[in-house]
Amino acid sequence: MDRISRAAYRLWGTIGDHGELQGFPTFAAELASRCEGDLSVRSTRVSKWSTGQQLEHMYLSSHYVLDRIEEALTGANQANHMGIYGVGLMVGGFIPRYVFPTIPPLVPKSGSLSHIEPLRETLATRLEKIAWDLDLLKSSAGKSLHPRMKYLTASQWIFFADIHHRHHLAIMKDIQSAAGRSTVAVPVRNFAGSRKE
Repeated sequence: MDRISRAAYRLWGTIGDHGELQGFPTFAAELASRCEGDLSVRSTRVSKWSTGQQLEHMYLSSHYVLDRIEEALTGANQANHMGIYGVGLMVGGFIPRYVFPTIPPLVPKSGSLSHIEPLRETLATRLEKIAWDLDLLKSSAGKSLHPRMKYLTASQWIFFADIHHRHHLAIMKDIQSAAGRSTVAVPVRNFAGSRKE
């Protein structure tokens, strides 16, 4: 399995026989499950953000990535290129901690359910309407701009989304551990409806 397919499987959990991204994605269920936990847990040794702010950032980022994939699928910006940080991401396959400050639109506000819940609901609605498949994502030559990675194709955005998702889940786990809280994973259900960052 190639790494774009692997990233899509990790994010979606279920891929159809013809590459369709089916059902309610695993990544969204993982985010929704964490809405039930204590969102106020902090450890400044790990991050300046609470677990709730990490979660809010992940919801904001999910919307941002969907926007960028939709833009790339229009076929725009085909002549533009990935930047050096984008190359590093694609080659290294990880995001280093404490290196890149968060881009302003993705900075969380309170990390409380009052800010997270609307993002959760609109993400669920958007995901219900998506009709993508792996062949479409991989074959699209269009690109869209990440402020640091520069121009990424739709499939490269999927790769980025998988890395970013796992990066912040790991930070949330480390915050819980440093704060002396349980790091037992919350069961995933089908929910409908940076500098130390």
